[in-house]
Amino acid sequence: MSLLTSSIDLDMIVSPVSQEISQFQSSQIEQLANLFLQAGGTVKPILLRRVSPISFEILEGYFEYYAALKAQEIDDQFTAIRAYVVPTEIESTILEQYNFLRSLDSSSSTEITSSPTSKAEQQDLAQMEDAIANRLEQKLSAIIDRIVEERLHSSLQVFANQITQQLNSHLLDFKQSLSFVPISQVLSPTQPIASAPEPSPEKTPKSKTTKAATTKTKTTSSKSKAKDISIHNDDPKALQVLNGLNTMNFADLERKLSQLKPSKRSLAKPIHEQRLQHHDQKFQSIEDVISTVSGIKETTMQKIIDAW
Repeated sequence: MSLLTSSIDLDMIVSPVSQEISQFQSSQIEQLANLFLQAGGTVKPILLRRVSPISFEILEGYFEYYAALKAQEIDDQFTAIRAYVVPTEIESTILEQYNFLRSLDSSSSTEITSSPTSKAEQQDLAQMEDAIANRLEQKLSAIIDRIVEERLHSSLQVFANQITQQLNSHLLDFKQSLSFVPISQVLSPTQPIASAPEPSPEKTPKSKTTKAATTKTKTTSSKSKAKDISIHNDDPKALQVLNGLNTMNFADLERKLSQLKPSKRSLAKPIHEQRLQHHDQKFQSIEDVISTVSGIKETTMQKIIDAW
């Protein structure tokens, strides 16, 4: 098995808790950070252990890690560090090799000793810790905001789709209901235009002959109006009644006629029987209904159409 180095994003490395930054001299950390920036990275990879698909923790190389964070603070373009991601099964062997080579390294003097630091250096280290903590907090806050925004956008999109589907369904129902409303009801005014009252004729003495003639004229006029009743098959209301008489079953037809007028309920039976006699053949016109169904005359049919 061969070890390969990788460039690991500093944000993916878990901040170590076993090695406090105060154990290292701030001047040395800053000096190594500047060397990182000048060389474009570290010549000595650190050792990392994978703890999740997107995070790592440090096995060896704490000093280099803090120097890399300082380099990132100086120049935000510096975002990664070279490292070995050590497999779990050979972790102990790699650490043993690393410690052995470090003990032979003549430049081990650059490692941080446990000598106490000055008060000024402690202040610098405290400021560096605060800066690192603030930077990590800002990045974490930005990640949380992005996740919340994405989930909120997804929820709003689902809600908008549901509202659109409901509106389309209601609109379709409304269009279907309009198809059953006669066009004459839509176009005609809801209130009839009141005609101007005719001036009353002056009262003049009338003879008995004149009264008789007037009475005869009124009777003739009434009969004429009764005879002039005619139903137009192209009337939307007449077409709607004809369609109902052809398509409604017996129960619905009986209920519909009783809603118009209770006395008209009995007409459902002869209409239904007429349809059965002709094997459910449809009535061709209103005149066809009047001529074939017993009990339905033109005046009766006109009342049914008016009340339908």
